[in-house]
Amino acid sequence: MTADRYRAVIGWFRARPAAKRLLRAASLGAVTAVYLLYAGLAFRLALQRDPLLWPFLAVPAGVFVLGTLLRQAIDRPRPYETLAFTPLFPKDTRGQSFPSRHCFSAACIAVAAVRVSPVCALILGVLALLIALTRVLSGVHYISDVLAGLVFGAAAAGAGYALWFHFVG
Repeated sequence: MTADRYRAVIGWFRARPAAKRLLRAASLGAVTAVYLLYAGLAFRLALQRDPLLWPFLAVPAGVFVLGTLLRQAIDRPRPYETLAFTPLFPKDTRGQSFPSRHCFSAACIAVAAVRVSPVCALILGVLALLIALTRVLSGVHYISDVLAGLVFGAAAAGAGYALWFHFVG
């Protein structure tokens, strides 16, 4: 998006306080829901002494570390840095915009959940898309940041599981 487009979207939300509050609630709620579902599924696996617990914990942790290192290496400026506008919600983070960590974490967790609960995986996938949308609408990420985050998280989780089950069993 261009600077004018970001300003227009952000201006639209600023002119409509109820919509701005709803966007903020959707953003925070989606992130919270992803982590609560993940923790709940992990807890269920632990209670059942399910061997899926270890890859369910290890693969997302590995993807988080790899994604964080990738972000640091690329160090892409955030849209509000390069396009000189104020994001909808206060944020002063510099760089490390690509790929979106919120998005790659949510997508990775959604893929991790497929073997544990396909219904939860679907819900997590929808939440990952909602996170991506809210990150762009609030002006803290480019569309390419969130799309790359979703693809990276899902692909890295898929690869991580393939490696886990090939080498560990």
